[in-house]
Amino acid sequence: MQDLLKILIVDDDAVDRMQVSRALKTVDTLITIAEAQDYTTALAALSQESFDCAFIDYRLPDKDGLVLVQELRAKGFKIPLIMLTGQGDDQIAVELMKAGASDYLSKVRLSPAKLIKTLQNVLRIYQAEKEAAIATQQKIELARQKDDFVSRMTHDLRTPLVAANRMLALFQQGVYGEISPQMSQATQIIIENNQNLLSMVSNLLEVYCHEAGEKQLNLTTVDLQELALEVVRNLTPLAEEKGITLTVDCLRKDQSITQVKGDRLELHRVLVNLVGNAIKFTDEGFILVRLSGADSSRDLVIVEVKDTGAGIARAAQKMLFERFHQGNHRLSTSGLGLYLSRRIIEAHGGKIEVESQLNQGSIFRVILKAQK
Repeated sequence: MQDLLKILIVDDDAVDRMQVSRALKTVDTLITIAEAQDYTTALAALSQESFDCAFIDYRLPDKDGLVLVQELRAKGFKIPLIMLTGQGDDQIAVELMKAGASDYLSKVRLSPAKLIKTLQNVLRIYQAEKEAAIATQQKIELARQKDDFVSRMTHDLRTPLVAANRMLALFQQGVYGEISPQMSQATQIIIENNQNLLSMVSNLLEVYCHEAGEKQLNLTTVDLQELALEVVRNLTPLAEEKGITLTVDCLRKDQSITQVKGDRLELHRVLVNLVGNAIKFTDEGFILVRLSGADSSRDLVIVEVKDTGAGIARAAQKMLFERFHQGNHRLSTSGLGLYLSRRIIEAHGGKIEVESQLNQGSIFRVILKAQK
């Protein structure tokens, strides 16, 4: 036990208080003892002074010890509370432990040795809990510091990347003089690499916002058919550069409902990520974005992105949407895109899943509830 203990004995019987006090003084530790005769005095003493442990009689003249224990725990008192009972009823014991008592002793079978052993046990557990709480708090603080660092770092990285791309674009436009075709091509490669890095930085920042609980969705009515058409239209040039056919199979508006309640920017981010990945990992064949709307028999809107690309091994599919998971493909990057997509879709109350076979392509499926 620690070098100095301050203990409160709560009992309306002076003889019982003396018995506990004498037993405590046999411990090879310096102990300061305070006494209280009732609930009111005990609550005042515990509120005004700091104690390491309290022995509380079950029967008190104004309110019983069970109520005192419940109130102390409700007020946030963590110190060990050992109950003293005049009988060894199992039901009373259960009530005491549920109320928050650290342990209990029957006055009928009370002995100095048993009292000291109980005190040592509850103090040891209390100390272990305090150390665990400190460790947990330190872990939380380290996580907070890490998240703050990530937030500042991603913000600081975005500015020079954007500035560099603007300057490179001016070079390409000949603002600073005519450049050769080879130089223009090299500049374009730098711009594309910078854009990829900027995308990764943006994903990292978005992941931080979601995990820190700071992401606020701007919910409006979003038509997924219009959104899918927009994404396909914007990314078609990238597919054409690789000789891949990118098409969209949408429904007519009179066939079913394609509207959902969501954040349009965030859902746009998901579709761009899925279609962009399909383009990246498909060297030949096609990519199809297919939309299934809600109708009288189903209240879900489903968007599928199907490709004829490299495919994903079954074992890898289980970890595909986890944080920082990187595939074995040579083009795999930070592993944040699909994780962020999952966080976004789950924040909308939906789910995202995958079907894939190696060398046969993949189907990524986003499922959201329709807004009827």
